[in-house]
Amino acid sequence: MYRKISRIAFYFKLSLALLGIVLVGGTAFLTMILSFELDCSNPSKYLTIQSGANVEDVANQLVAEKCIPRPAVLKLAMRLTFKDKLIKAGRYTLKGITTMNQLIQMITSPNADRIKVTILEGWTIKQITETLTDELDIDAFRFQNLCYDHNFIHSLGISAPSLEGFLFPDTYIFLSTYAEENIIQIMVNQFKHNFQTFVSPYTNRARLNQLELATLASIIQGEAMYKDEMQKISSVYHNRIEKKMKLQADPTIQYILPKRKKRLYTKDLRIDSPYNTYKYYGLPPGPINNPGLAALKAAANPDQTEYLYFVADGKGRHIFSRTNREHNQARFQLKRRRR
Repeated sequence: MYRKISRIAFYFKLSLALLGIVLVGGTAFLTMILSFELDCSNPSKYLTIQSGANVEDVANQLVAEKCIPRPAVLKLAMRLTFKDKLIKAGRYTLKGITTMNQLIQMITSPNADRIKVTILEGWTIKQITETLTDELDIDAFRFQNLCYDHNFIHSLGISAPSLEGFLFPDTYIFLSTYAEENIIQIMVNQFKHNFQTFVSPYTNRARLNQLELATLASIIQGEAMYKDEMQKISSVYHNRIEKKMKLQADPTIQYILPKRKKRLYTKDLRIDSPYNTYKYYGLPPGPINNPGLAALKAAANPDQTEYLYFVADGKGRHIFSRTNREHNQARFQLKRRRR
């Protein structure tokens, strides 16, 4: 009798052990499937899911957009998470969506949980935080802290003192259930996609790394009202860097002021800050805002000019000069015109 009980106990323990192995293995496999990376050829294009569409319909669309290699990837992930019957019809954007888990969350969440948020070019982390707080009721303190958290920044594959400059301005569809980390990751992913696709081909010409290009782009974004002037403005800064001249960029002064001013004064230009390009040579330590794609492209691909100066004409555009004498003449003429 004792041997029989011992044998039953042995097989019971063995069954539990085997079940544990299966469960651990299954969990690991599910984690691997959900972390599967998407690589859409055009993440800015909308994914439209018609009413009544099933998993296979959606999977075929994603294959056509080159987001996944074959339909089975999505079908398996949806079935393992028991969400294959929960697909919601709608128009989705895949901006910043880089994993299977993010995708499944997006297409199975009720319409009421999806919130459209527009982040404008040239906004700072502070301005972005304010908008997200209003629209999504995020924890503003946590969001800003994460944007300056060295370990978190490093985990996103960004080498910079903060995420200023790397929260890509665009129109996003966020879920109300997203944590602050999710939102930041999506915006940084969109920056990385656009940088790799549209900016990287010119980086050898610019001879600046990603942080330096984002920094220069943010200055260009702060200066230019019109996109068709960005490459010319970029040429001025590239020329000044090459000639080892101070950049003397007004937007860098505005960045270090407690409140933006309509007009800068001499005392403002004397503020001791590494972001003061009137006081220190070269680019500041990091971006001063979050630039759009046009500014990033201009930073990496400037016009070929001999311009070293420019001055705002009061109408949103600039007058460019090759010498200090030309620059002073342009300023004098503008002053006379305004009288």
